[in-house]
Amino acid sequence: EEDLPEDMEEVDWDALLEDQFDAGAYNSERTEYDPNWEADREPQENRITAMPPLLEHLYRQLGEIGGLGPEERAIAEYIIGNIDERGYVGCLLAAIADDLQVEVAAVEKVLRVIQTFDPPGVGARDLRECLMIQLSQRDDPLSALALQVVRDHLEDLTRRRLRHITRALAISNEKLKEALQVIERLQPHPGLLASSDYNNLLTLDSEIAYITPDLVVEKIGEEWQVWLADGSMPSLKINSEYQHLLNNSHGDGAAAVKDYVAKNLNDARWLINAIHQRRTTILKVGNYLLQAQLPFFEQGPSRLRPLVLQDVADAVGMHVSTISRVSNGKYMQTPHGVFELKYFFDNKLSTDEGEDVSVRSVKEKISQLVADEDKARPLSDQQIVEELGKGGLKIARRTIAKYRDQLKIPAQRYRREL
Repeated sequence: EEDLPEDMEEVDWDALLEDQFDAGAYNSERTEYDPNWEADREPQENRITAMPPLLEHLYRQLGEIGGLGPEERAIAEYIIGNIDERGYVGCLLAAIADDLQVEVAAVEKVLRVIQTFDPPGVGARDLRECLMIQLSQRDDPLSALALQVVRDHLEDLTRRRLRHITRALAISNEKLKEALQVIERLQPHPGLLASSDYNNLLTLDSEIAYITPDLVVEKIGEEWQVWLADGSMPSLKINSEYQHLLNNSHGDGAAAVKDYVAKNLNDARWLINAIHQRRTTILKVGNYLLQAQLPFFEQGPSRLRPLVLQDVADAVGMHVSTISRVSNGKYMQTPHGVFELKYFFDNKLSTDEGEDVSVRSVKEKISQLVADEDKARPLSDQQIVEELGKGGLKIARRTIAKYRDQLKIPAQRYRREL
Protein backbone atom coordinates (compact mmCIF):
# COMPACT_ATOMS: atom_id res chain seq x y z
CA GLU A 1 0.00 0.00 0.00
CA GLU A 2 1.37 3.40 -0.95
CA ASP A 3 2.03 5.91 1.82
CA LEU A 4 -0.47 8.74 1.93
CA PRO A 5 0.93 12.22 1.34
CA GLU A 6 1.92 14.00 4.54
CA ASP A 7 -0.90 16.50 4.13
CA MET A 8 -3.40 13.65 3.87
CA GLU A 9 -2.21 12.09 7.12
CA GLU A 10 -2.79 15.38 8.94
CA VAL A 11 -6.46 15.56 7.97
CA ASP A 12 -9.05 14.32 10.47
CA TRP A 13 -11.48 13.02 7.86
CA ASP A 14 -14.16 11.98 10.35
CA ALA A 15 -14.29 15.46 11.84
CA LEU A 16 -14.11 16.98 8.40
CA LEU A 17 -17.06 14.97 7.13
CA GLU A 18 -19.09 15.67 10.24
CA ASP A 19 -18.43 19.39 10.48
CA GLN A 20 -17.97 20.68 6.96
CA PHE A 21 -20.09 18.72 4.54
CA ASP A 22 -23.77 19.06 3.78
CA ALA A 23 -25.25 15.94 5.31
CA GLY A 24 -28.29 16.12 3.07
CA ALA A 25 -26.77 14.03 0.28
CA TYR A 26 -26.04 11.18 2.67
CA ASN A 27 -28.35 9.73 5.32
CA SER A 28 -29.15 6.43 6.96
CA GLU A 29 -31.72 5.56 4.31
CA ARG A 30 -29.56 6.35 1.27
CA THR A 31 -26.46 4.16 1.03
CA GLU A 32 -25.07 5.65 -2.18
CA TYR A 33 -24.35 9.20 -3.09
CA ASP A 34 -26.93 10.66 -5.43
CA PRO A 35 -25.31 13.39 -7.54
CA ASN A 36 -28.76 14.60 -8.59
CA TRP A 37 -30.00 14.94 -5.01
CA GLU A 38 -29.56 18.70 -4.81
CA ALA A 39 -30.58 19.26 -8.42
CA ASP A 40 -33.80 17.26 -7.94
CA ARG A 41 -34.88 19.22 -4.90
CA GLU A 42 -37.34 21.99 -5.57
CA PRO A 43 -35.79 25.25 -4.36
CA GLN A 44 -37.31 26.49 -1.13
CA GLU A 45 -38.04 29.86 -2.69
CA ASN A 46 -40.22 28.11 -5.30
CA ARG A 47 -42.38 26.48 -2.65
CA ILE A 48 -43.23 29.56 -0.61
CA THR A 49 -43.91 33.20 -1.36
CA ALA A 50 -40.74 35.22 -0.95
CA MET A 51 -40.77 37.46 2.13
CA PRO A 52 -39.28 40.97 1.97
CA PRO A 53 -35.70 40.85 3.32
CA LEU A 54 -36.46 43.35 6.09
CA LEU A 55 -39.39 41.36 7.49
CA GLU A 56 -37.43 38.12 7.26
CA HIS A 57 -34.61 39.78 9.21
CA LEU A 58 -37.03 41.05 11.88
CA TYR A 59 -38.89 37.75 12.26
CA ARG A 60 -35.56 35.98 12.68
CA GLN A 61 -34.60 38.32 15.51
CA LEU A 62 -38.01 37.86 17.10
CA GLY A 63 -37.44 34.12 17.16
CA GLU A 64 -34.11 34.56 18.90
CA ILE A 65 -35.28 36.62 21.88
CA GLY A 66 -36.90 35.36 25.04
CA GLY A 67 -39.11 36.93 27.67
CA LEU A 68 -42.22 37.33 25.51
CA GLY A 69 -45.44 35.50 26.27
CA PRO A 70 -47.72 34.05 23.55
CA GLU A 71 -49.87 37.19 23.41
CA GLU A 72 -46.87 39.51 23.21
CA ARG A 73 -45.29 37.36 20.51
CA ALA A 74 -48.52 37.50 18.49
CA ILE A 75 -48.55 41.29 18.84
CA ALA A 76 -44.90 41.44 17.74
CA GLU A 77 -45.62 39.34 14.64
CA TYR A 78 -48.55 41.61 13.75
CA ILE A 79 -46.45 44.77 14.18
CA ILE A 80 -43.61 43.37 12.06
CA GLY A 81 -46.10 42.45 9.36
CA ASN A 82 -47.14 46.11 9.22
CA ILE A 83 -43.63 47.56 8.91
CA ASP A 84 -43.07 49.11 5.49
CA GLU A 85 -39.96 48.95 3.33
CA ARG A 86 -38.55 52.09 4.99
CA GLY A 87 -38.67 50.38 8.38
CA TYR A 88 -41.63 52.42 9.69
CA VAL A 89 -44.79 51.05 11.31
CA GLY A 90 -47.43 51.64 8.66
CA CYS A 91 -50.56 51.78 10.81
CA LEU A 92 -51.79 53.28 14.07
CA LEU A 93 -51.13 51.33 17.25
CA ALA A 94 -54.79 51.80 18.16
CA ALA A 95 -55.75 49.96 14.97
CA ILE A 96 -53.42 47.08 15.86
CA ALA A 97 -54.87 46.94 19.37
CA ASP A 98 -58.39 46.91 17.94
CA ASP A 99 -57.58 44.12 15.47
CA LEU A 100 -55.99 41.95 18.15
CA GLN A 101 -58.44 42.90 20.91
CA VAL A 102 -55.69 44.04 23.27
CA GLU A 103 -54.85 47.26 25.09
CA VAL A 104 -52.89 49.96 23.26
CA ALA A 105 -50.42 49.93 26.15
CA ALA A 106 -49.66 46.27 25.40
CA VAL A 107 -48.94 47.13 21.76
CA GLU A 108 -46.69 50.04 22.79
CA LYS A 109 -44.75 47.76 25.14
CA VAL A 110 -44.06 45.22 22.39
CA LEU A 111 -43.21 47.97 19.90
CA ARG A 112 -40.47 49.19 22.24
CA VAL A 113 -38.96 45.71 22.07
CA ILE A 114 -39.02 45.69 18.27
CA GLN A 115 -37.40 49.12 18.26
CA THR A 116 -34.30 47.50 19.79
CA PHE A 117 -33.93 45.24 16.74
CA ASP A 118 -31.49 45.68 13.89
CA PRO A 119 -31.30 47.84 11.80
CA PRO A 120 -31.24 50.71 14.31
CA GLY A 121 -34.30 52.93 13.96
CA VAL A 122 -36.64 50.20 12.74
CA GLY A 123 -40.19 50.22 14.12
CA ALA A 124 -40.43 54.01 14.27
CA ARG A 125 -43.68 55.82 13.51
CA ASP A 126 -42.12 58.97 12.07
CA LEU A 127 -38.75 60.50 11.25
CA ARG A 128 -38.31 62.09 14.67
CA GLU A 129 -38.81 58.78 16.46
CA CYS A 130 -36.58 56.99 13.96
CA LEU A 131 -33.66 59.32 14.63
CA MET A 132 -34.30 59.29 18.37
CA ILE A 133 -34.19 55.48 18.47
CA GLN A 134 -30.80 55.48 16.77
CA LEU A 135 -29.40 58.16 19.05
CA SER A 136 -30.76 56.56 22.22
CA GLN A 137 -28.74 53.44 21.44
CA ARG A 138 -25.52 55.42 21.71
CA ASP A 139 -23.89 56.21 25.01
CA ASP A 140 -21.89 59.41 24.66
CA PRO A 141 -22.51 63.10 25.51
CA LEU A 142 -22.55 64.26 21.88
CA SER A 143 -25.26 61.76 20.94
CA ALA A 144 -27.23 62.86 24.00
CA LEU A 145 -27.08 66.45 22.73
CA ALA A 146 -28.08 65.33 19.23
CA LEU A 147 -31.01 63.47 20.77
CA GLN A 148 -32.15 66.67 22.48
CA VAL A 149 -31.90 68.59 19.20
CA VAL A 150 -33.99 66.00 17.34
CA ARG A 151 -36.55 65.68 20.12
CA ASP A 152 -37.14 69.38 20.74
CA HIS A 153 -35.92 71.23 17.65
CA LEU A 154 -36.35 69.05 14.56
CA GLU A 155 -38.48 71.69 12.83
CA ASP A 156 -35.89 74.37 13.60
CA LEU A 157 -33.26 72.03 12.21
CA THR A 158 -35.09 71.37 8.93
CA ARG A 159 -35.62 75.12 8.50
CA ARG A 160 -31.95 75.78 9.37
CA ARG A 161 -32.85 78.03 12.31
CA LEU A 162 -29.58 77.15 13.98
CA ARG A 163 -29.23 80.29 16.07
CA HIS A 164 -32.61 79.57 17.64
CA ILE A 165 -31.35 76.11 18.64
CA THR A 166 -28.12 77.39 20.17
CA ARG A 167 -30.02 79.99 22.21
CA ALA A 168 -32.68 77.54 23.37
CA LEU A 169 -30.14 74.92 24.43
CA ALA A 170 -27.53 77.43 25.65
CA ILE A 171 -24.76 75.81 23.62
CA SER A 172 -22.02 77.15 21.37
CA ASN A 173 -22.13 77.09 17.58
CA GLU A 174 -19.24 74.62 17.57
CA LYS A 175 -21.07 72.22 19.87
CA LEU A 176 -24.18 72.36 17.70
CA LYS A 177 -22.09 71.69 14.60
CA GLU A 178 -20.71 68.56 16.22
CA ALA A 179 -24.22 67.40 17.10
CA LEU A 180 -25.39 68.06 13.53
CA GLN A 181 -22.57 65.91 12.18
CA VAL A 182 -23.91 63.04 14.27
CA ILE A 183 -27.49 63.60 13.08
CA GLU A 184 -26.52 63.88 9.41
CA ARG A 185 -25.02 60.40 9.48
CA LEU A 186 -28.13 58.71 10.85
CA GLN A 187 -30.29 56.57 8.57
CA PRO A 188 -33.75 58.11 8.00
CA HIS A 189 -35.00 54.97 6.22
CA PRO A 190 -33.41 52.07 8.15
CA GLY A 191 -35.56 49.45 6.44
CA LEU A 192 -33.78 50.11 3.17
CA LEU A 193 -30.60 48.68 4.70
CA ALA A 194 -32.18 45.23 4.36
CA SER A 195 -33.33 45.85 0.79
CA SER A 196 -31.79 43.93 -2.09
CA ASP A 197 -31.85 47.07 -4.22
CA TYR A 198 -28.89 48.75 -2.58
CA ASN A 199 -28.31 51.14 -5.47
CA ASN A 200 -31.51 53.07 -4.75
CA LEU A 201 -31.01 53.75 -1.06
CA LEU A 202 -31.72 57.34 -0.04
CA THR A 203 -30.29 59.25 2.91
CA LEU A 204 -31.47 62.67 4.03
CA ASP A 205 -29.68 64.46 1.23
CA SER A 206 -27.92 62.04 -1.12
CA GLU A 207 -28.10 58.66 -2.77
CA ILE A 208 -25.65 56.09 -1.43
CA ALA A 209 -25.15 52.35 -1.45
CA TYR A 210 -25.38 50.53 1.87
CA ILE A 211 -21.91 49.46 2.95
CA THR A 212 -20.84 46.59 5.18
CA PRO A 213 -17.80 47.89 7.11
CA ASP A 214 -14.57 45.90 7.27
CA LEU A 215 -13.34 47.59 10.47
CA VAL A 216 -15.08 48.94 13.54
CA VAL A 217 -13.66 51.66 15.80
CA GLU A 218 -15.32 52.27 19.14
CA LYS A 219 -14.45 53.75 22.51
CA ILE A 220 -14.90 51.14 25.22
CA GLY A 221 -14.53 52.63 28.67
CA GLU A 222 -11.60 55.01 28.41
CA GLU A 223 -9.84 53.23 25.53
CA TRP A 224 -10.35 53.37 21.79
CA GLN A 225 -10.34 49.97 20.10
CA VAL A 226 -10.42 48.74 16.51
CA TRP A 227 -11.40 45.28 15.30
CA LEU A 228 -12.39 43.44 12.16
CA ALA A 229 -16.12 43.41 11.51
CA ASP A 230 -17.71 39.96 11.38
CA GLY A 231 -18.99 39.16 7.93
CA SER A 232 -16.54 41.44 6.14
CA MET A 233 -14.70 38.45 4.72
CA PRO A 234 -16.10 35.27 3.13
CA SER A 235 -16.64 32.14 5.19
CA LEU A 236 -15.10 29.19 3.38
CA LYS A 237 -15.81 25.48 3.58
CA ILE A 238 -14.83 22.43 1.57
CA ASN A 239 -16.97 21.53 -1.41
CA SER A 240 -19.30 18.60 -0.71
CA GLU A 241 -18.09 16.95 -3.93
CA TYR A 242 -15.01 15.87 -1.96
CA GLN A 243 -17.26 13.71 0.18
CA HIS A 244 -18.39 11.86 -2.94
CA LEU A 245 -14.81 11.33 -4.02
CA LEU A 246 -13.70 10.06 -0.63
CA ASN A 247 -16.61 7.68 -0.18
CA ASN A 248 -16.14 6.18 -3.63
CA SER A 249 -12.35 6.01 -3.74
CA HIS A 250 -11.75 2.25 -3.64
CA GLY A 251 -9.51 -0.08 -5.56
CA ASP A 252 -6.68 0.85 -7.88
CA GLY A 253 -7.73 4.47 -8.29
CA ALA A 254 -8.05 5.27 -4.59
CA ALA A 255 -4.54 6.68 -4.22
CA ALA A 256 -4.96 8.99 -7.20
CA VAL A 257 -8.28 10.26 -5.87
CA LYS A 258 -6.79 10.94 -2.46
CA ASP A 259 -3.83 12.71 -4.08
CA TYR A 260 -6.30 14.88 -5.95
CA VAL A 261 -8.17 15.70 -2.75
CA ALA A 262 -4.91 16.49 -0.95
CA LYS A 263 -3.84 18.89 -3.72
CA ASN A 264 -7.13 20.73 -3.56
CA LEU A 265 -6.96 20.88 0.22
CA ASN A 266 -3.53 22.49 -0.07
CA ASP A 267 -4.95 25.01 -2.53
CA ALA A 268 -7.78 25.71 -0.09
CA ARG A 269 -5.30 26.20 2.74
CA TRP A 270 -3.34 28.64 0.59
CA LEU A 271 -6.48 30.65 -0.11
CA ILE A 272 -7.49 30.69 3.55
CA ASN A 273 -3.98 31.78 4.56
CA ALA A 274 -4.05 34.55 1.95
CA ILE A 275 -7.36 35.81 3.30
CA HIS A 276 -6.01 35.64 6.85
CA GLN A 277 -2.95 37.65 5.81
CA ARG A 278 -5.14 40.24 4.12
CA ARG A 279 -7.28 40.54 7.27
CA THR A 280 -4.14 40.97 9.37
CA THR A 281 -2.89 43.74 7.09
CA ILE A 282 -6.25 45.53 7.14
CA LEU A 283 -6.23 45.39 10.95
CA LYS A 284 -2.70 46.85 11.04
CA VAL A 285 -3.85 49.71 8.83
CA GLY A 286 -6.88 50.22 11.07
CA ASN A 287 -4.74 50.37 14.21
CA TYR A 288 -2.43 52.93 12.63
CA LEU A 289 -5.34 55.07 11.45
CA LEU A 290 -6.78 55.01 14.97
CA GLN A 291 -3.51 56.35 16.36
CA ALA A 292 -2.81 58.85 13.57
CA GLN A 293 -6.36 60.19 13.33
CA LEU A 294 -7.35 60.05 17.01
CA PRO A 295 -8.68 63.66 17.00
CA PHE A 296 -11.06 62.64 14.19
CA PHE A 297 -12.48 59.74 16.20
CA GLU A 298 -12.84 61.88 19.32
CA GLN A 299 -14.16 65.11 17.79
CA GLY A 300 -15.33 64.45 14.24
CA PRO A 301 -14.39 65.12 10.58
CA SER A 302 -13.28 68.70 11.20
CA ARG A 303 -10.29 67.31 13.13
CA LEU A 304 -9.01 65.08 10.32
CA ARG A 305 -5.23 65.25 9.98
CA PRO A 306 -3.26 65.16 6.71
CA LEU A 307 -1.99 61.66 5.94
CA VAL A 308 -0.60 59.86 2.88
CA LEU A 309 -0.29 56.17 2.05
CA GLN A 310 3.48 56.28 2.48
CA ASP A 311 3.05 57.30 6.13
CA VAL A 312 1.08 54.11 6.81
CA ALA A 313 3.43 51.95 4.75
CA ASP A 314 6.43 53.20 6.73
CA ALA A 315 4.65 52.67 10.05
CA VAL A 316 3.56 49.06 9.40
CA GLY A 317 6.64 48.04 7.42
CA MET A 318 4.95 47.27 4.10
CA HIS A 319 5.19 48.55 0.55
CA VAL A 320 2.94 51.48 -0.29
CA SER A 321 1.31 49.46 -3.10
CA THR A 322 0.24 46.84 -0.55
CA ILE A 323 -1.37 49.50 1.63
CA SER A 324 -3.11 50.91 -1.43
CA ARG A 325 -4.54 47.51 -2.40
CA VAL A 326 -5.85 46.57 1.03
CA SER A 327 -7.36 50.04 1.52
CA ASN A 328 -9.20 50.04 -1.79
CA GLY A 329 -12.92 49.45 -1.33
CA LYS A 330 -12.57 48.85 2.43
CA TYR A 331 -14.70 50.71 4.97
CA MET A 332 -14.47 51.63 8.64
CA GLN A 333 -17.41 52.11 11.00
CA THR A 334 -16.78 54.98 13.42
CA PRO A 335 -18.87 56.93 15.95
CA HIS A 336 -19.27 59.56 13.21
CA GLY A 337 -20.47 57.19 10.49
CA VAL A 338 -19.02 54.72 7.99
CA PHE A 339 -16.05 55.96 5.94
CA GLU A 340 -13.97 54.43 3.18
CA LEU A 341 -10.39 53.93 4.36
CA LYS A 342 -9.11 56.26 1.65
CA TYR A 343 -11.15 59.02 3.33
CA PHE A 344 -8.45 59.14 6.01
CA PHE A 345 -5.71 59.82 3.45
CA ASP A 346 -5.63 63.47 2.48
CA ASN A 347 -3.29 66.21 1.26
CA LYS A 348 -2.25 69.00 3.55
CA LEU A 349 -2.36 72.78 3.83
CA SER A 350 -0.35 74.87 6.26
CA THR A 351 -1.55 77.50 8.71
CA ASP A 352 0.28 80.68 9.66
CA GLU A 353 1.63 78.85 12.70
CA GLY A 354 3.14 76.15 10.49
CA GLU A 355 0.58 73.53 11.50
CA ASP A 356 -0.50 71.08 8.81
CA VAL A 357 -4.23 70.59 8.26
CA SER A 358 -5.98 68.27 5.83
CA VAL A 359 -7.78 69.53 2.74
CA ARG A 360 -10.83 67.56 3.81
CA SER A 361 -10.96 69.31 7.19
CA VAL A 362 -10.80 72.66 5.36
CA LYS A 363 -13.75 71.60 3.22
CA GLU A 364 -15.56 70.65 6.42
CA LYS A 365 -14.97 74.16 7.77
CA ILE A 366 -16.32 75.66 4.54
CA SER A 367 -19.44 73.51 4.83
CA GLN A 368 -19.94 74.63 8.42
CA LEU A 369 -19.52 78.30 7.53
CA VAL A 370 -22.13 78.01 4.78
CA ALA A 371 -24.49 76.06 7.05
CA ASP A 372 -24.32 78.82 9.68
CA GLU A 373 -24.47 81.82 7.36
CA ASP A 374 -27.33 84.29 7.33
CA LYS A 375 -29.44 83.03 4.43
CA ALA A 376 -30.56 86.58 3.66
CA ARG A 377 -26.90 87.62 3.33
CA PRO A 378 -24.90 84.49 2.40
CA LEU A 379 -21.12 84.57 2.45
CA SER A 380 -19.15 85.32 -0.69
CA ASP A 381 -16.04 83.29 -1.50
CA GLN A 382 -13.90 86.24 -0.37
CA GLN A 383 -15.73 86.38 2.95
CA ILE A 384 -15.09 82.66 3.42
CA VAL A 385 -11.40 83.33 2.74
CA GLU A 386 -11.44 85.98 5.48
CA GLU A 387 -13.26 83.75 7.96
CA LEU A 388 -10.76 80.93 7.45
CA GLY A 389 -7.95 83.45 7.74
CA LYS A 390 -9.07 84.23 11.29
CA GLY A 391 -8.08 80.66 12.15
CA GLY A 392 -4.68 81.02 10.52
CA LEU A 393 -5.58 79.47 7.16
CA LYS A 394 -4.49 81.43 4.10
CA ILE A 395 -6.32 80.13 1.03
CA ALA A 396 -6.84 81.83 -2.32
CA ARG A 397 -10.37 82.79 -3.33
CA ARG A 398 -10.18 80.59 -6.45
CA THR A 399 -9.27 77.63 -4.22
CA ILE A 400 -12.34 78.30 -2.09
CA ALA A 401 -14.45 78.38 -5.26
CA LYS A 402 -12.97 75.04 -6.35
CA TYR A 403 -13.61 73.40 -2.97
CA ARG A 404 -17.14 74.82 -2.91
CA ASP A 405 -17.86 73.32 -6.33
CA GLN A 406 -16.49 69.97 -5.17
CA LEU A 407 -18.81 70.17 -2.17
CA LYS A 408 -21.72 70.97 -4.52
CA ILE A 409 -22.38 74.22 -2.65
CA PRO A 410 -24.02 76.82 -4.93
CA ALA A 411 -22.48 80.24 -5.44
CA GLN A 412 -23.48 83.10 -3.14
CA ARG A 413 -26.29 84.48 -5.32
CA TYR A 414 -27.98 81.08 -5.54
CA ARG A 415 -27.93 80.58 -1.74
CA ARG A 416 -29.70 83.83 -0.91
CA GLU A 417 -33.16 83.39 0.62
CA LEU A 418 -35.81 86.11 0.96
